[in-house]
Order: sequence, then structure tokens, then C-alpha cells
Amino acid sequence: MNRRLVLKQLAMATAGAMLLPACGVDQKKVSIALNHLKVAGDEEDLLADIADTMIPATNTPGAKTVGAHLFTLVMVDDCLSKEEQEKYLSGLRSFNDKTKELYGKSFTKASPEERLQLLSSLEKDGEKLPEDLKTFYSRSRQFIVQGYTSSQHFLTDIKPYQLIPGPDFKGCTPVTEQKPA
Repeated sequence: MNRRLVLKQLAMATAGAMLLPACGVDQKKVSIALNHLKVAGDEEDLLADIADTMIPATNTPGAKTVGAHLFTLVMVDDCLSKEEQEKYLSGLRSFNDKTKELYGKSFTKASPEERLQLLSSLEKDGEKLPEDLKTFYSRSRQFIVQGYTSSQHFLTDIKPYQLIPGPDFKGCTPVTEQKPA
């Protein structure tokens, strides 16, 4: 038996085995690393569209532009318990089913008016919703608003951060050390 031939064939088989998993992987991946959540790229896009509907871009960047949907995923991944994460993911997946039930198409394919109408109906009919959908919507809304209001854009352009009491503070009495009685 020729050793060179065996080594060539072994090298080819090893290279093929290493490349094989890369061929079958979904190309649409989540853009951030998450430790516990298993979220697909289209689910991230759905959350980005929800964020964009809640705080749309006008003459200032919207929630999607500042990455509030990514902030939401990180907060769910890091701060919620395993049970709450499962409820959240179940609600995320049933959210698209609810949209298809109402409009016959997914949330990402719906018009901006239909998206806004759906979110408004979720606000009004919150008590009638399944528990997982309620958890998903309330947590998403909370984290999207928190992510937007803590973004660099918001804290520098919309509501600049100032130290308290600020540079205009003028104390009325001088600070002196008082001796105990």
C-alpha cells in the first residue's frame, strides 16, 4: 500500500468533513452573541421591525437604528430567568402567528399602518392574550424603550445628560465643618 496515497486521501476526507457542516448551516444568523437564547435571524428581524414600529425613524434615528432590538435580546438573555426566557421566545414565535391570523401575512411583510394597528390592538386587548404573548410584548416594549432612552443618540442629541446639581448651581451657604456638641 502506498503511504502517500493513503495520506492524501485522509487529508481530503478530513478537509471534506470540516467543510460539510458549513454547507448546511442557515446563513441568516443573529448579529450578536447570546449565551442562553436560541434566536434565528428572522426572529431578530421581527423584533427590529417591532422596535421600528414602536419608535419609528423620523428626522431622528428610530429604535431600530440605535439598536434597541439588540439591547432587548441582550437583556432577555442576561436578566430573565430560564422560564421567562422560554415564555418570551414562545411569545415571539406566536406573535408572528397572531399577525398571520389577523392580516394573512407576517409582521415584516405588513404595511406600517397594519403594524401600528396590530400593536395598538395588543395594547388594548392585553388581558385577553395568551400568557406567553403578553410576556413577550410587555418585555419587548419595556426593553425597547429602555434601550432607546439609554442609547448614545438619545443621551447626547435628544436629552443631553447633565450632572446633578449642574454647572448653574449656586449654593446659598458655604460648606464648613461642624463640630459635634
